[in-house]
Amino acid sequence: MAQQQVRERAARPQAEVYRAVQESEAFQQIRRGYRGFVFPATGAFLGWYLLYLVAQAAAPGLMARQLAGPVNVAWLLGLLQFASTFLLTWLYVRHARTRRDAAALELRWDTQDQLR
Repeated sequence: MAQQQVRERAARPQAEVYRAVQESEAFQQIRRGYRGFVFPATGAFLGWYLLYLVAQAAAPGLMARQLAGPVNVAWLLGLLQFASTFLLTWLYVRHARTRRDAAALELRWDTQDQLR
């Protein structure tokens, strides 16, 4: 019982530090940067994917049109889905590295210092 009380007392200051970090402007700026990239990128990709699905269902003649040899419009758009996934991943990694990682690491070290 005594050990549990000691742990609870030690946890209270940690919780206060984490709460203060969460409410800090630096943390909010990191979150805004994350949301500013992820939400529009997710919406654009889902829109592109749904366009592909709707085209498959609504315009099968267009999707079956041959472009070059055995490659038709559906194959091309399907392959472009993979390409856009890789492009989006690369853009996300670049955005995180250039705009958020340094700030998040600095905030992490500040938090670690406060917990010592």
